[in-house]
Amino acid sequence: MNMHIQRIATSELSQSGAVFQSSYWAEVKQRSGWKSFAFSVELERSAFTLLVLVKRMAPFCSLAYIPFGPPLSSLKLSQVSVFLEEFAKKIRTFLPKGVFALRYDLPFEEVNDQNVMTFETKRLRTLEQSVQPEGTVRIDLKWGYHAITLGYRERAKRALRKAEQTFQVRVHEGDEASFLEWYDVYLETARRDGFSPRSKKYLHSLMMLSRDDALFTSQLLLAYEGKKIVGGIIVLFSPTEALYLYGASLRFDGISCSYLLQDLAIRLACERKCEVYDLYGIPGPKGRASHLAGLDIFKRSFGGQPYYRSPSTDYLYNRLTWHCYMFFETIRFRSRRSIKSQAEALPSS
Repeated sequence: MNMHIQRIATSELSQSGAVFQSSYWAEVKQRSGWKSFAFSVELERSAFTLLVLVKRMAPFCSLAYIPFGPPLSSLKLSQVSVFLEEFAKKIRTFLPKGVFALRYDLPFEEVNDQNVMTFETKRLRTLEQSVQPEGTVRIDLKWGYHAITLGYRERAKRALRKAEQTFQVRVHEGDEASFLEWYDVYLETARRDGFSPRSKKYLHSLMMLSRDDALFTSQLLLAYEGKKIVGGIIVLFSPTEALYLYGASLRFDGISCSYLLQDLAIRLACERKCEVYDLYGIPGPKGRASHLAGLDIFKRSFGGQPYYRSPSTDYLYNRLTWHCYMFFETIRFRSRRSIKSQAEALPSS
């Protein structure tokens, strides 16, 4: 396959692609221990930029990771596995020594179709557990906020009517006290629903990199019962899409502030002229990631379309090191995700 790869600065990454392939995300991940590499890739029929993250897992052992890339839409189905193998071989010369595998989290490609591709060759391995969700719900924003609300399902409309009588929602104004009060709600939600919470430092980094005039900005949207913060979500806005990253809420009998928070996020995304709002994370194809089942009905109630993608896939540079790493990673995933099914919160990496 004719392919040309060139190293570029992270500031040269495309601003119109996936949020997780942006210079903003490169800086976020660098602050949490990943090293960012950016490349331009030219194929016969397409050209794109690509962010590759590298993290040391043990002395002289590092994992390379591509979040939601590379794009595959220009390739025929029969070309995909060949391309992934060829790309992994060529990119190896640009990566640090000691990288034992290249992990692909491929983009969402299939609308309402759970027949996604899986890979099992001499060097490619489909993982039992994906890093990022394999299913999501995306809302097309081109018709505007009013038209979108008309498409809400009855479940969401009914929940919004109830919630409006009890809660108020607004954008966090940046004060530390409100953030810390929300973070306590986030920790309580993590204990209740059995997920590993992000650190204050990590979530702060999302906010610190955001400015009103920036192309990429993360905002915390808060829900109040009177003066008490009872919930909140972090939404990442880009020039083309808005992405729901993290959420937390206290539980109330027969009522939830989560619907109001998502409705506010959709309205803000429309005001920013985003093309898509991504609710980010439902169960994957054919029963995978069943721990996200509690999110499915909630996220679909806003009228979007489900999208699916291939599971996380590794290209093995060093088989022995990879098998050792996967043994411990599998134990970690199972212990973390078997605690309890999630109800209304999704931690993402």
